[in-house]
Formats: sequence, structure tokens, C-alpha cells
Amino acid sequence: MKYFFITGTSRGIGEELANQLLAEDHHLFCLSRTENEQLIERSIQKKTSMTYYPFDLNHLLHIEHMFTALFSMIPQDTEITGLYLINNAGMLAPVAPIEQNSAQSIIENVNINLLAPMIITANFLKHARDYQVDKRIMNISSGSARYLLPSQSCYSTSKAGLDSFSKSVSLEQLIQPHPAKVVSVYPGMIDTQLQAEIRSASKADFPYVDQFIQIAEEGKLQTPDYTAAKLIALLFSEDFGSTVVVENL
Repeated sequence: MKYFFITGTSRGIGEELANQLLAEDHHLFCLSRTENEQLIERSIQKKTSMTYYPFDLNHLLHIEHMFTALFSMIPQDTEITGLYLINNAGMLAPVAPIEQNSAQSIIENVNINLLAPMIITANFLKHARDYQVDKRIMNISSGSARYLLPSQSCYSTSKAGLDSFSKSVSLEQLIQPHPAKVVSVYPGMIDTQLQAEIRSASKADFPYVDQFIQIAEEGKLQTPDYTAAKLIALLFSEDFGSTVVVENL
């Protein structure tokens, strides 16, 4: 049995990742602020194994307790062949020059995009440490970590931090007896809620809004199902982890 921990499964890429990973020999731990009833129903219809754990990632100090609870649900007499973590949850807002952003909006952005994945990874590795199985961590980053635009300072900074964190953890794992492989990946421009948010920004706040609108109108955005399939192919690839920051999916 392979066990998957996936954040942000209420919609978008996270929902599609979970949907495509539903399989007889997989157990999914799905984490999002609200339950995805459609995803739960699909799991029931396919007779696959899923645990849905509603959780607000802003509650950083409760993540440790959550992972203790999740790992306690893994039967000790089960033959485990892999443990996989996908830090997918993310938020774009605030989209505005930094002086216009409230302290709360900055904190929430960094919580979701950086601090939560760091704490989740720490607890995943702590509980998975003694398992002598395939262990992989995939962090969903963004090209915005490298290719900077105005009014996205919070998002770009937190994603750049996620890349650096991935590199650091990968180095740490090299000296572990049963290491996990780590990758931070840029999934591309996808037709999700984040793209809808940026297209709704005012030109005063985000000078490049017209270009993003044009990209969507020309049908150049990837679909969530296409992107999820590419991410899963990367997750199971033989060379996963050989390049920590994967810019071209």
C-alpha cells in the first residue's frame, strides 16, 4: 500500500492530483480547509481508500498534532511500499504593491505558501524516519519564485523560500539511513482559481493584468487534469530528486 498526504485538495490541481491517485493500492490523506464532497464520493464509487481531514493551514501550531493523528491511522500490520507528501496548497493574494498590503494578508500568504509546508515536511519526515520504504516529497512551487513581477512580492518571496527549503532538506536527507527524495516543481500556468484572481486585479495594482487576461483568452493555460498527470509522472519517475528544483515540468 502506498500512502499519500496531499494538501489543498478542495479544488484545482490538488483535487485533480487526488482524483488521479485514487487506486486500489493507494490510501490518500486529503487536507483542505473544507471537505471536497465530490472527491469523497468519487473515492466511494471507485471503492478506494481515503481519509479526508479538514484543516486550516493557518493553524500552524496544530500541524504536529494532525500528523500524529494521521500516521496513527496507518495500520502497523500493513505492507507499506511508499510514503508520499505533496505540499500543494497555495495562495496568491495579496496582489498589490507591498505598502498596500496589510500585515494580516502578508502573514497568511507566508503561512500557507511557506511556513505550513515547512512544518508539514518536518512532521512527515519525523514520523516516516524509520520506514524503510520509498519516501518522496513534492513541493508545488511557481515560476514566480524566479521570474519576478510587480505586486507579487509576497507570493514570489514565499515560493522562492520554498525552493531554498527544498534544497536544504534534500541535503539533510542525503545523510539519513532511510532518506526521502525532495523536489520543488514549477507546474506552469494553469487554469485555476489563482489565475482567476490575478486576472481580476486592477491595472493600478498589477500592471501586467492585461497580459494574463490575453493568455487566458488565447487558451494558453494548462488544465488542472493535464498538469496533475504531469506532476504524478514526475513523482513516480526514476530520477525524482536528482534535480531538486524542476522548472520545466
